[in-house]
Amino acid sequence: MSAFLYSVEHDFTPTLLVLAAVMFGAWTIAYAQIVYTCYREKTYGLPLVSIFQNFSWEFIFSFQLVAPGVLALVWGNRLWFLVDCVIVLQVFLYGKKSQKHPWVRDNFYAIAVAGLAFTAVGVYAFAAYFQDVYGLALSFLINLLMSVLFIAMLFERPDLKGLPYGAAWAKLVGTAAGALFCYIWWPMQFDQTGMLIRPPHIHRPPNFYLVYFLYITIPIVDAVYIYLHRKQQRVNAAAQGRA
Repeated sequence: MSAFLYSVEHDFTPTLLVLAAVMFGAWTIAYAQIVYTCYREKTYGLPLVSIFQNFSWEFIFSFQLVAPGVLALVWGNRLWFLVDCVIVLQVFLYGKKSQKHPWVRDNFYAIAVAGLAFTAVGVYAFAAYFQDVYGLALSFLINLLMSVLFIAMLFERPDLKGLPYGAAWAKLVGTAAGALFCYIWWPMQFDQTGMLIRPPHIHRPPNFYLVYFLYITIPIVDAVYIYLHRKQQRVNAAAQGRA
């Protein structure tokens, strides 16, 4: 066990450490901006589905419910999990009033509880079935869906309520750094040469095409969201100028 821990923690090169710091730091900044903005504007600032998925993913991989994780990454996940607890709290505090459909508004708390429960089961089942023991592929799939839903959320909220511009940039930077980190680090988990020792629960996928697709696609969608956000800011500023 000690040899395993040494090998996994110490293949973090200086480049990987910098990328990991940027990844966790930028995402934490994005979360912090969203939490602050939503507290001030009394709403929630991520798509509901993404909130449920993030919370479930971070709970499962913070507490290593699928398989033992890499300690440095586990603690980063726990940092995100604490922030996500605040985001979920904001959903229950402000989410009902933010709903436009009467049925959803009347049943919002039941929907939120059911959404959290079913999402947690689904995230765990996906990771266990596909042996995504570190949640890597799943995290990027969740991230891609979040990026797409952010655009839909922007169209639904043209006033940009609960959607800080800086958080969009922080998400893009954090995702890009995470993609570079995983591009370098994930294939290293299957290097059995030299003194590297890998746990038996890590299985090499047939190829890396899916994650490569996600690494490239998510920053592109995030850039589109930033463009649309900035464009909507100009529209809103022009409308205020005419008022």
